[in-house]
Amino acid sequence: MSRPLVLASLVAALLPLAAAANPRVVVGHFAPFAAELDATSVSIQVNGATVLENVRFGDFTDYLDLPAAGTYELAVVPTGASDPAIQATVELAADTDYTVLAVGNGTQQALELLPLVDDNSAPADGNLRLRVVHAAPFAAELSDTEVSIRTDGGAVVGGLVGVPFKGASGYLEIPAGAYDLKVASNDGGTNLIDLAALDLPAGAVLTVVAVGDGANQPLGFYALPLGALPTEPVVDLSVNGHWAVVGATGQGFAFTPQPSGNRFLASWYGFLDGEQVWFTLDSCQFDADTLEGCPGEGNFDNRSASAAIYAVSGGALFASQPIDYTRVGSFDIEFQSCTQATASLNVGEANFDIELVNLVPSGICSIPAQGE
Repeated sequence: MSRPLVLASLVAALLPLAAAANPRVVVGHFAPFAAELDATSVSIQVNGATVLENVRFGDFTDYLDLPAAGTYELAVVPTGASDPAIQATVELAADTDYTVLAVGNGTQQALELLPLVDDNSAPADGNLRLRVVHAAPFAAELSDTEVSIRTDGGAVVGGLVGVPFKGASGYLEIPAGAYDLKVASNDGGTNLIDLAALDLPAGAVLTVVAVGDGANQPLGFYALPLGALPTEPVVDLSVNGHWAVVGATGQGFAFTPQPSGNRFLASWYGFLDGEQVWFTLDSCQFDADTLEGCPGEGNFDNRSASAAIYAVSGGALFASQPIDYTRVGSFDIEFQSCTQATASLNVGEANFDIELVNLVPSGICSIPAQGE
């Protein structure tokens, strides 16, 4: 990342060389107080001297060596202004690493500095250490900013439920490998930020920051010292409804997404070889014999899904008689918008490519039509 390297070089030129025992600090700008990035530009002052210039939302430094332990007066001044937007006094100890983040948007949450004490001790072999910081000021009441950190399948990570704005976890030591995480409401029913799947390397010590306010700047993730992390569309109820097959009278699907598990559920009603059929579709792709496992969990991204098709038999009306599931095919769908989609089905020897239209749109739509 070029901007953090430029900022680090500027500070290195302005501050005296420090002994190894002196404090080090990472400075990051995650205060989304303006819609245009250039309008978020600020200067950072330390004890009255400007040490960082033209710092914009999303910029952060490498570790900067400070000249000595002690008290520091910090100020954040909007570019072109004379008065600070944020002022703080911090006490920095020797032989200690810190991260100081500018947070808030000045409307829902006040602009301020969030200082954190870092722990860069090495994880055990095969592991990494991860700290999560909530710096997304998307609501005015602190209780309304509370979130949970979950896997795409909905499982809570590290007990992180009820995390408010400015909340920071301790360092979680976890195995290196592939992770697919998201920020959701406390109950998991509403997704706020969905991190794209990524591999986290062994030996890393990372601070993952949830940022943005959803108005001036989009909600997202940064990982220090790596940079912005890729995200994907959050799963909501955009595609909920009854979808008719174009050109096939009285045949279609009832789609019911499950945002908590990034899961796509549906019922298929229609005719196959002249017989009326009713199938269940599930992107979880559970084992039909045990009804356990979910190898496909989290594969719905609000744009596309791959689901298993199950024939359902047994049961009795308003009775607890067991129901049998038999996996009979596969279903792949791509949504062009909240009202249009294309799908491919395979059931036994039959293969279909179909077009679908939503007869009863939910009124909630986060999927723009293609080309918009």
